[in-house]
Order: sequence, then C-alpha cells, then structure tokens
Amino acid sequence: MKSNRGLIQLLILLLIALIVLGYYGISVRSAVNNPTTQDNISYVWNGTVNIWDDYLQAPAGYLWNIFIDDIWTPALDNLINIKNGQMPIPNTNGNQLPSPQ
Repeated sequence: MKSNRGLIQLLILLLIALIVLGYYGISVRSAVNNPTTQDNISYVWNGTVNIWDDYLQAPAGYLWNIFIDDIWTPALDNLINIKNGQMPIPNTNGNQLPSPQ
C-alpha cells in the first residue's frame, strides 16, 4: 500500500494541474496540436535520437551484453538449479571481478 502512494499523489497532482489549466482557459489539446509545439517536440525528439544513435547506443549495448552474459543468464541458471534441488554454480564465463589483495 505504501509503494502506491507516490503514484496516487502524482495522479492527483496531474488532475489538479488540469483543473487549474481549465480554470484559466488553457486547452491542453490546442497547446499540443499547435504547429509551433509540434515543431519543438519534433526538434527535441530528433536531437534525442541523434544523441542516442551517435553516442549512447554502443556503450549501452556493450553494458547490456555484459549484464545479460554475466548477471542475468547465470542468475537464471542458478535459480533453475536451486528449484531442482541442486547447488548454485559460480560464474566461470565472462568477466570476473578482481580478487582483493
């Protein structure tokens, strides 16, 4: 119940904001459909896509592959082993953390 409180507060705050905008005569639909707003949204979206394609996609893909190979797959394998009554096996594939000296 406590974890849902933030979502409910956000929904109530959004509802209050829409009521206040309506009170002042501001139409959210007309603001979003405005050609200037559409142009601004398009500009920001294209910039975001370019940043993702040019700078973030390669490192994110590399980190995702490390996560899948070194964390997700071994964790699933160990959960299956535990479910079948076997002992978990250590991760012998992929990147190994250095030992403390």
